[in-house]
Amino acid sequence: MISESPIWVYYENIATHEPLLTPTRLDGLPNATYTIDTPNISKYVYVDNSGDLSGIFGNFPQSLHLYYRPQNWRDAHRVNMYIALQVATVAHTDPNDSATVATTLPAESNWATPLRVISGNGQFWYQIGDHVWLRYDASLMSLSDTAPNVENINYIQDLGVENDQPNALVNFLPGKSTEIFATPYGLPIGSVLDGDFVAVSKEERHDNGLIWYKLANSGWINSIYIHKI
Repeated sequence: MISESPIWVYYENIATHEPLLTPTRLDGLPNATYTIDTPNISKYVYVDNSGDLSGIFGNFPQSLHLYYRPQNWRDAHRVNMYIALQVATVAHTDPNDSATVATTLPAESNWATPLRVISGNGQFWYQIGDHVWLRYDASLMSLSDTAPNVENINYIQDLGVENDQPNALVNFLPGKSTEIFATPYGLPIGSVLDGDFVAVSKEERHDNGLIWYKLANSGWINSIYIHKI
């Protein structure tokens, strides 16, 4: 039976929102009851969801997101909190002291955090971007449930923090430069030399098979000219 008001169930990493399983579609007549299972996923543990695991089919399509955490974390909690940094503070790409440094956040800056994680060694980490994490340290920062009385609060959806640590090498022609662009297929805004170390902060895969890399604090470059290290 196929209905016009299905329920789509998504299975996601609670931190990165990457899909862990193919989405499931549930069909039923309006007012019929449903129950959604939380399947076991290798190396992950079910944590939370975006709605109710049981209910009735309505007259419009619905969606439910099931959130899982990596198995090596002790716990994860969705929160709505704010971090005020007192000094410049290093952030990591994962909630782990040995993870790659994502960036250094400036002193006297304020950040919204939607997720708190207890790592395998019992440390508390707060997420401020898909791959940007702060380890809680009372000597460096303060936490609050209330938004600070300042205009500039950095939120996860418009964080703007890019990886600025070199992680790739320009691989073009010896002694030559190649252009970087404002957007993939856009206008040129500069160039990089063959052999330059650069920081790739984002990538886009296009239907034509091409991959474009966003360079930190700069523009986009075709991936064929980049060698990741």
